[in-house]
Amino acid sequence: MDKKIVEILCAKDEQAAKMAAIKFIEKCDLSEFKKLCEKMDYLFDFVRENVFRRLSQAINKNNFINILNFFEFYSPYFDEFFASTLSEYANEDLTDKILEILCNGTNEQKAYAASYFKFIHDPIAIDDLEKNLGTDFEPLFINSAMALGKMNTQNILEKFIENLKSNDDFVKLKAVKFVTAYGDISTTELLIESMMTSGMPENIAGEIVNLVSPLELIKNNFEIGALLLNNLINGLGEILPLENVFYYEIYDIAGYLLENSSHKETAVLLYNIKNKFDIITDNDEYIFDLDKNTKNEIFEIKNILAKNLTRIYENTHKLKEFLKEENPYLETAFEIIKSEKIKDFVEDICKLTKSKNETLVCEALSLLKELGELSKIDKTKINIKNANLKAISEQIFL
Repeated sequence: MDKKIVEILCAKDEQAAKMAAIKFIEKCDLSEFKKLCEKMDYLFDFVRENVFRRLSQAINKNNFINILNFFEFYSPYFDEFFASTLSEYANEDLTDKILEILCNGTNEQKAYAASYFKFIHDPIAIDDLEKNLGTDFEPLFINSAMALGKMNTQNILEKFIENLKSNDDFVKLKAVKFVTAYGDISTTELLIESMMTSGMPENIAGEIVNLVSPLELIKNNFEIGALLLNNLINGLGEILPLENVFYYEIYDIAGYLLENSSHKETAVLLYNIKNKFDIITDNDEYIFDLDKNTKNEIFEIKNILAKNLTRIYENTHKLKEFLKEENPYLETAFEIIKSEKIKDFVEDICKLTKSKNETLVCEALSLLKELGELSKIDKTKINIKNANLKAISEQIFL
């Protein structure tokens, strides 16, 4: 095969690219496919679309079966493309071939095969799709869950819904991934409940947005939408990639919150977004390798909040409502008070040092020290039994 076929396929010359696409499908050289997959990372979106269009035009009823040869190498770029293309030529023989791959192929091959059944809802695949839910190869797991969702396999969904209550955070996270991929929007509140009882709420929030739009959720159910947004913001840049600012609709949400400030949670959410994007834009390590569009979006979000600081600050008094034990926004309120050096709530923070939650006691003491108000606490009345936390509290008082 021409060593430059991938370059030609991605180039501007339409006629040459069409010929390259035909040759690419006819020869189905796996090494060339790997080169193309690697190159896709660096192409503009419109160039990728050109590649898909040209390949699609080159595939026909005489050569579509060649696509199966590419299944040996998995690429997220070609997952949906291969599945949707093959579904156009679906027949009993093709479905049998893909079912065989789903049963006996490598994980990479199985992932493509599972994706095919997202388009061809043949119940013959249900057992094998369910068996593949035990895999650690995430594309196979997600595609199997999505295919099962298309086939409305409620009995399997119920098993994973039960796992949302697990005390094991990793079992819970896997259940969340299944339920969101399955695609049943009615499970949203169950997912939010799972998020709020997890030690990895940011990870779970990042999965829930695959099922529901954060902006639409805030508009339709502010209480649970706010909980989701707060964890998305907390995780952004640390646990969740900054490139997802578009996917999370942060700019539109910030604008909505600025115009709709009747909910008490608005104060903590706007403060949290402001502080997060101040941190991101003030530290080059967060943004130096981001693409231009993402950088622009990040600064647009910062700017819309900077232009509305008065509106944000006028709600500072509402932070008091979150300084209560077990409040889901308590940790975020602590971070805001620390970042903004707000001393209006020292008495409320002092009350939290009397909590039976020894971790919270240490966090409250640390915050008081940051504010220069630790003298308001009688050290002799701090009784922490956990050895590690006791050592931390003693260090705070030094």
